[in-house]
Amino acid sequence: MGTNWARTRRMVLRKRFCEEEVERFAQELGWPRRETDQADPEEGIAYHVFWAPPGAALALHYTEDDLARDSYVTVIGKNAEAVHGAQELVEPRLNTWPLAELLAEVDGASTPVSLARAVLRAGLGAPHEFDETFFARINAALHHSDRRVRETAVWAVTFSPYAEYRPALITIRESDEDPGLRDHAEILLEGFDEIGSQEQ
Repeated sequence: MGTNWARTRRMVLRKRFCEEEVERFAQELGWPRRETDQADPEEGIAYHVFWAPPGAALALHYTEDDLARDSYVTVIGKNAEAVHGAQELVEPRLNTWPLAELLAEVDGASTPVSLARAVLRAGLGAPHEFDETFFARINAALHHSDRRVRETAVWAVTFSPYAEYRPALITIRESDEDPGLRDHAEILLEGFDEIGSQEQ
């Protein structure tokens, strides 16, 4: 697939494992399975399948993310309009989390554990381009008093690495009580530097 192709955000599936449902949907579209990559957790490789029609102008990808403990689908294609149209078919048919509900899960979390879970899922499903509503929730979680929430928020940033997270990551790197979190924040900041992100 071309590096400059259009792609959807990660559309997070409500069901943890649903390869069969995605397979049936692809068959209905007439898109054969093109490739299957087996998971290798030690190498950080997730289980991944994709389907594409003849000519491969579009492709439907399914990934089981062990870190997030969620699965998601994406559509990639040469034409942005076609990709958007495919997304409108995929979201209701495969029962994905709408953006508004990802945010609502964060807002409605009543315990640190449920908040951490919701923040991680929100990071996974966040738009690729900067989105203030997702940024506000995840950034707040980076400053949370509970280490578990901060930890999952740092992981959420890896899925949606907006440069606007830099100040919070710098705070964690410089002063968090957890050395593991400090190290993880440092790695993320180095990644931002490598892609030319500027401190906000």
